[in-house]
Amino acid sequence: MKQLNLSILEDGISTGLSVRNGGFLAEAASICLQSHNHGLSILFKVEGYLAEIYNLSRCEVNQLALNSFADLEEAAQFGAMGIAVAIINNQTGWKVIRSWKGTGFDYWFGFEDEGYPFQNKLRVEVSGDLKGTDPEINARLKQKLEQTKKSDELNISACAVIVEFSNPKSLTAIR
Repeated sequence: MKQLNLSILEDGISTGLSVRNGGFLAEAASICLQSHNHGLSILFKVEGYLAEIYNLSRCEVNQLALNSFADLEEAAQFGAMGIAVAIINNQTGWKVIRSWKGTGFDYWFGFEDEGYPFQNKLRVEVSGDLKGTDPEINARLKQKLEQTKKSDELNISACAVIVEFSNPKSLTAIR
């Protein structure tokens, strides 16, 4: 079982995220996990294209963090982004650049020395769910893969990552 610590998101080096943005995403994920009474270290299963079982370590959260993420649906979206970035970075070593609206995906992934945007690596669309059933998560995965077709002219593989927080896991697919 591999170790995955969400603190990697906030080191300002490993994933390509800034310290503040990475910390925001790590805290959002930690809030969502805590909202389901998960401990600081949990088993986190990733299925599909990026298959792995992790011992995932989250951040401790206090009342200020809880107040900052009172909208748990919004926290689930940002938290899922953080977990997706951590997983893909862990499995590939690639760094991330945030995409922009209208592309059909959230992040570009690639090696830092390839220029901007990363070429010939991966487009990634992410979605978070506080409490979803397997059929719901599978349906969302298909929907998110379909959404990436908006930018198929880039001729770069597209990946969808769905993160579910109540029964902590992620479902992934590539096209």
